[in-house]
Amino acid sequence: MLRTIRSRLFLLVGLASLAFVALGALVSVRSLRARAEAEQLSNLDVARTAAAALRAQIDGVARASAVLGHALDGGRILGEDAAHLLSVAVQDSGVVRDLSWVAPDGRVVASSDARLHEVSFADRAELRRLLAGDAVAVGDLVRNPADGAPVVAVATAVRDGAGRLSGALLAAVDPERLAARVLPAREGEGSVGIVDRAGRLVARVPAIPLAWDDRLVAGAQDLVRAALAGAEATGPMRSEGGGPARLAAAVPVPELAWAVRATQPRADMLAPMRRELAIGVLGAGLVALVALGASWAVGAHTSRALRRLERHAAALGRGEAPEPLTGPDEVVRLGAAYAQMARHLDAVRRRFEAAFAEAPVGVLILDPAELRARWANPAYLAFLDAPFRGEGVQGLRLEEFLPRAQEAGLVALLREVAAGDVAHEEQEYRYDGFARGPTWWRWSVRAVESGGGTRDLVLMVTEVTEQVRGREQVEADRRRLEAVLRVLPVGVLIADAGGQVVQANDAARRIWGSRAPLRPGALYREQRARRADSGAPLAAGDWALQRALRSGEAVGGELVEIDRFDGTQAVVLNGAAPIRDGEGRVVGAVTTLLDVTELRRAVRNRDEVLQVVSHDLRTPLSAVTLGAAALTRLPDGPEAAAQARRAAARLAAAGRRMNRLIDDLLDLETLEEGRLSMRPEPCDPADLLGEAADQLREAARAKGLDLCLSAAPGLPPVACDRDRVLQVLGNVASNAVKATEEGAVCLAAEAQADGAVIFRVRDTGPGIPDADLPHVFDRFQRGSAARWRGSGLGLAIARGLVEAHGGRIWAESAPGAGTTVSFTLPPAAAPDEAAHAATA
Repeated sequence: MLRTIRSRLFLLVGLASLAFVALGALVSVRSLRARAEAEQLSNLDVARTAAAALRAQIDGVARASAVLGHALDGGRILGEDAAHLLSVAVQDSGVVRDLSWVAPDGRVVASSDARLHEVSFADRAELRRLLAGDAVAVGDLVRNPADGAPVVAVATAVRDGAGRLSGALLAAVDPERLAARVLPAREGEGSVGIVDRAGRLVARVPAIPLAWDDRLVAGAQDLVRAALAGAEATGPMRSEGGGPARLAAAVPVPELAWAVRATQPRADMLAPMRRELAIGVLGAGLVALVALGASWAVGAHTSRALRRLERHAAALGRGEAPEPLTGPDEVVRLGAAYAQMARHLDAVRRRFEAAFAEAPVGVLILDPAELRARWANPAYLAFLDAPFRGEGVQGLRLEEFLPRAQEAGLVALLREVAAGDVAHEEQEYRYDGFARGPTWWRWSVRAVESGGGTRDLVLMVTEVTEQVRGREQVEADRRRLEAVLRVLPVGVLIADAGGQVVQANDAARRIWGSRAPLRPGALYREQRARRADSGAPLAAGDWALQRALRSGEAVGGELVEIDRFDGTQAVVLNGAAPIRDGEGRVVGAVTTLLDVTELRRAVRNRDEVLQVVSHDLRTPLSAVTLGAAALTRLPDGPEAAAQARRAAARLAAAGRRMNRLIDDLLDLETLEEGRLSMRPEPCDPADLLGEAADQLREAARAKGLDLCLSAAPGLPPVACDRDRVLQVLGNVASNAVKATEEGAVCLAAEAQADGAVIFRVRDTGPGIPDADLPHVFDRFQRGSAARWRGSGLGLAIARGLVEAHGGRIWAESAPGAGTTVSFTLPPAAAPDEAAHAATA
């Protein structure tokens, strides 16, 4: 539409008229903005006034409650007298619905509403704030326990001479009565509302019926949130009832952590401006219509000469002889230029046709509407099946000589290019319609102007079947190799003749560590290792990979201890073999790495377990064997019975030692496999210390040791499996008793800043050597200076149990200065947190 002179002139005048209308609208908008600012200031003044009245009213309720509370304190007024006094105070208040005298434990002692007598308010946030030291606590809107009506609780503390809470007066304030006292009525549809810290509408003037779930503020949420955060805010809002848009202001009530909101409908502000705005718009519209009519007439006169030039150019485009062009000199000269350009384009077309006819690339020109062939060069025809290869395809539809073009996506591609001006660059496509089987082609499509306002589609085709099949074979080989390398549990590295990494599988990266330089192009020179049997460092040229590249021979598996790139060590079985090309030259090498660290550790652990178990079971088993033999040789008589009892006691003790060793081994296996069953519950740390001390008292007394306990006052309960924690304390404390010849063993507990509880077992024994201290929690670990026999499993089990509870354990010691073993346990969840977690 905008390509003609007439339409452009029409558009120019229209834009000028639009600017005139926009200027008028701008003036109206500025006036509207000024009126809106004035209305917002009015809303702010109303909200501030209501906030001040609300503070004063709540202060009055609190003062009256304090006077009444001191009268009830001390128990001089009880029972019905107290209830009568509270009822009289409710009648005098005007805003209070009921009053209750509440004991420090939250129980209602007396109330103006008999239904609330003996009700517990222990879970109310207001009472908790009074217990924390507040004098007055105002709660959010809640349901009255007696009848479910919405109320606001104002709690006033009554304290004795020492400052302890002796009681509280809980006033249930009626929101509607409170609104009548503190919220002013506004003209028109304006409103004033009170919002609590939870975002609920406490009261509103004028009042509207709201269900409990509908009291959450829907409109002006951002304004209310800003006011609840302590800042005054103004802006637009929605009406709670779905009414017209409003202007709103919200101010904070810091003492209550509430907000007061005042609103006024936008329509009340816009009403005076509607008439003058309508007159301005009507006048601007009339002016614009007159201007557009004049521009249309001028454009029609100007375009007549151009239409004659257009018909002249169209005849040239069709190859016809045009009529002589008459009119202004400019139009005649432009017609002659068109004729010369048409002759030049015809010559260019003939040259391109000759070039395309001899091109090795297949070229097909199609009609974009019906996809009929207009011309095809010999190279394209050679791709087709008979009879089209010899007879040609001119005038045929694409589906006639390429019957599966739709399935191959060629038809959609041609339609897409025909519908737009974007050319489709070369891409590969599969075509299954030829008799010789599946073939692959690279197609490129462009839309070109063919004259006379028509367009042609030019399809250029190259067959790439051999290239695609070659790539597919290479890709299939690569995928097979990657699949094999991915599932191999052995690390595999492939390097070129220069030793640069070409490929590495995931197992190799895991063996060397995440930061290992195994990317393609990296040199296998930064790795550090030593021979596992002798500990001799491995030079860069001694790696099996380098030797295979250098000698061209395969290198068998060698045990090598490597330094991983994450700072740890591992033992691997390393081998390598050269890679040769078709002429036998070494062009690379492949090396394998089998991680045998865990295997060697398992063998070592097996030997340790067999050694410990065989030794520690042999002693009690010998006692059982000898005791049983002694029992068989006892003579008859009274002394034989006593000797039998002593032998039986020795047999039982030996059995307990064997059972304890087996239990320790089973516990350690359960911890390491993550199958430990835990039953956490809140436990008092002092009780845990006391029970553990009771189990050790006889052993300490037998050695003449003092056994002391120290639990900090007010320790929070810990979340733990009681039996498992007692097992930890027993293992650690029994070691302390065994290691201490004189002095004391102390068990202590204290709280940490993060809420956890730390347990400590301290002895006055000889201490642990520095070399043994990092390994005291390893299994089968016994100190080099230990003077008693043990399995070395107790502290390993203790570490596993503490970590299973989410804590940590450590030891501090110095030779001659005793040893302190400490561990932490998390605190038990608070009751409200536990309830929340249970419902989450």
